[in-house]
Amino acid sequence: MSSHAFVVAGFTHVRCASCGTVFVSPLPGLDVVQATYLRPDYHETAEASAARMQAEAEARVDTLAAMGVRRIVEVGCGPGHFLDAARDRGLHIEGVDPARTAAEAARRGHLVHKLWLEDFAPSEPFDALALWEVLEHLPRPSEALARMIEWLVPGGVVALSTPSMSGIPARALGARFPMVTPPDHLELFTREGLSRLLERSGLRAERWTSFSNLGPAAIARGLRRFAFGRAPWAAPVVDVLAKIGTAPAKWMDAAGYGTSFEVYARRR
Repeated sequence: MSSHAFVVAGFTHVRCASCGTVFVSPLPGLDVVQATYLRPDYHETAEASAARMQAEAEARVDTLAAMGVRRIVEVGCGPGHFLDAARDRGLHIEGVDPARTAAEAARRGHLVHKLWLEDFAPSEPFDALALWEVLEHLPRPSEALARMIEWLVPGGVVALSTPSMSGIPARALGARFPMVTPPDHLELFTREGLSRLLERSGLRAERWTSFSNLGPAAIARGLRRFAFGRAPWAAPVVDVLAKIGTAPAKWMDAAGYGTSFEVYARRR
């Protein structure tokens, strides 16, 4: 059972009455979904976040390496920050992504399969599947995850990040939550909803954290967008509040109520 949540950009979102996960219903056609990732401007903001994304990728590779992973496939590899970090660590990694930005990673020598995940079939199984900011894009994440898990060895790892509808930002902002971006994002999980998906997929979570990437610059952008606008008089107020806000943001993540989840789960 589900109930109406809100409408954004003409797309109706409903909320699962059992777990609270929010999803677009009815789903847009596959042609609409796929066209989103083939736009010339898709991932155009990645360059501005390159330093953060690279540091994030290195930490994630270290976590997987510590779990015994040596062969990884990343779906939705984009510009290739995670691919770079894995290769630098001496791991075998392949990407699956039809978007134009993945071509940059291919030019740096990475093996990138320019395919939709439905069309990919590995030549041999992997130790880990990386899904960084992917699940929320999938029209039917349960079916897609079941397919991708078959690419793994027994006991293989699924590493993922996805927006959290359980976090304070999502609860406070509702339809204005920046992760509500249909038809790009189609399903936004609560912790309960994501836990159920993992359980149904035969996965056992071994590490579960929350993150928001809310440094002073990001907090300032949010304050201008949702509270103060760009009035000249507000600039010094925004600067002060942005600096003050970093400590509560860290607490929010530590308590598990941030903007997104990061999960490492092992195939049973």
